[in-house]
Amino acid sequence: MRFDVLLDAICGKNSTKKKVTVNNFSREGLGIISDDWLPSGDDVEIEMMIPGDNIPVIVTGEIAWTTPKSADESMYEGGVKLKNIKSSDWSRILNYIYERWMRPKSEGTSE
Repeated sequence: MRFDVLLDAICGKNSTKKKVTVNNFSREGLGIISDDWLPSGDDVEIEMMIPGDNIPVIVTGEIAWTTPKSADESMYEGGVKLKNIKSSDWSRILNYIYERWMRPKSEGTSE
């Protein structure tokens, strides 16, 4: 099961970090959207901010796949297989997703 969510994030390692958007979560991975191609098999660290929280969530994973999202290849979408996430960070993400899922559709529809 995948949970849709949009979170700003930084993806990469060392000096090759890029801005991405995390667009969904599952038990084993997450989806990302990027302006840059992310090579399959690369190990990455993803640092994301949960709105209203000032402590970043940091996960490590491996780029499982990347494909062009737009015809002109100016945007890419990909999947990251999770390797490591603290249980406390996982709980914070699930709480955020659950709160958004339970919110009545009339509230915050502009997000």
